[in-house]
Amino acid sequence: MKTKQVKSVEQWREQLDEDAENGRGRFMILSRELFNSRAFAALGGAGTVVVLAVLNKLSYEKKEKKDRKGMKVGHPTLKENGKFSLTINELVARGLSRSTATRARILAWEVGFFDVLEYGTIHHAGKYRYSERWRVFPNGNYNPLGQEPPGKNVYPANGFKTMQDNQIDSSSEPEERIFPEYLKVVKS
Repeated sequence: MKTKQVKSVEQWREQLDEDAENGRGRFMILSRELFNSRAFAALGGAGTVVVLAVLNKLSYEKKEKKDRKGMKVGHPTLKENGKFSLTINELVARGLSRSTATRARILAWEVGFFDVLEYGTIHHAGKYRYSERWRVFPNGNYNPLGQEPPGKNVYPANGFKTMQDNQIDSSSEPEERIFPEYLKVVKS
């Protein structure tokens, strides 16, 4: 069984450049609702890059298509129920450092932009699905239930760091880490 080669940062950069020149269309959908949401504002610069990369991965059904099976969202129907893969190498090719890309991807997951379907490994990209849990951030039920964060260590027995070893402060809710000044004003 052949294993698929992992794309390097340079290979991702070349693919992104090619996509920009003659890729899958000349625009992508970024609704005002998403753009003006508290969840999008909570992401900061690196998280915004992650969400834009997620949105770039999505494909939509054409209006003429009669059999519209897929995830219904506020815009056209998503192909493949909004499934996509997103690697750290791709995010590094988009200008983020590895550690920043890892933290930003976890933040985008926490505030509800995607769900984890299958964890990635060093040789296989993780599988994710677009989610609209971000719509109810920070006051609703936006937390991912029953999911480990993306980038979960699948080899802890081999001595690799686990998520608990990482620098991410998971002791507080995401909105407390993201909006500390905002919450002080609201609570007082």
